Amino acid sequence: MHLDLCRPFPARAVLFDIDGTLVDSVGAYLEVARVAAAPHGLEVTDEHVRRSLATGSNFWKGVVPEDRADGEAVRKAMTAHAAREWPRVLREHGRVFAGLAQTLDELRDLGMRLGIVSGARPEVLELLRDEGVLERFDAMVLGGDVSRRKPDPEGIFKCLDKLGVAPEAAVYVGDTPVDIQASRAAGVHAVGVLTGAGDSAALSAQWPDRLVASHANLSAVVAPA
Repeated sequence: MHLDLCRPFPARAVLFDIDGTLVDSVGAYLEVARVAAAPHGLEVTDEHVRRSLATGSNFWKGVVPEDRADGEAVRKAMTAHAAREWPRVLREHGRVFAGLAQTLDELRDLGMRLGIVSGARPEVLELLRDEGVLERFDAMVLGGDVSRRKPDPEGIFKCLDKLGVAPEAAVYVGDTPVDIQASRAAGVHAVGVLTGAGDSAALSAQWPDRLVASHANLSAVVAPA
């Protein structure tokens, strides 16, 4: 692993996760979890939300006591409640990271094709569309397009196939250890970004090829192949 300023990777495509990478949504996840848990007398912490997002673990595991007799019913109820509230909460608490359009244009000027590979719900695309950045992407693969979630590389492979780019000529940018693991499994360059659920220690433990502070550093990470 190397930090920020290193020799750039020759590449033809840059793929992105959404939550924590393109969109600042950790606060929205915390809010919707609190809204869904409150009617059941349960509390959700920021630490729990970040850990769940970073590891891809069950969102309600650890929130509902294991010995609670109606635990399964409560988890199902909270899942349904959160799904109903998510579009509103995302609009109120989520935002596209500042300067993203400029970064994407810089990458496109370098000749990069741009893709999205994310398990995020489709509602988040409205934030990208409202900010005028969605149109800058050439291909997209969301959770409903794959049968296996990250760290399985299925989504990355599908996106690369749409772009017509080989794995060795691509970079995947994400904010969690699961993103780095998926990159490794797909054979693409792995770039961890410190704007989401995964902190420096958690991302570094997966040995990304690069670890950057934000999307703004990405134009220095790649060079035309």
